[in-house]
Amino acid sequence: MLNHVCIRLKQLLDSEKSVLKKEIDKNKYYLSKREHHEVGWKEAEIDFIEHYLNTWASGFKAAYCNYVCDVRDNCDLRNK
Repeated sequence: MLNHVCIRLKQLLDSEKSVLKKEIDKNKYYLSKREHHEVGWKEAEIDFIEHYLNTWASGFKAAYCNYVCDVRDNCDLRNK
């Protein structure tokens, strides 16, 4: 666990909950097509977490820390 969490990143992540929900909804659609039946939201959420969350979060964090965060030189997240 990080000793210090970039406050701006936390605020942005809090505001991006709806974006993450849309990503899980999109995953639900494609997972349902692949499975040839409607899958539940919880199943799609678990699949997203297992297969896509790390990539999504890494890209989001990198973009945020590189382009938005004023304190990027002092942010513990930048070097993770």
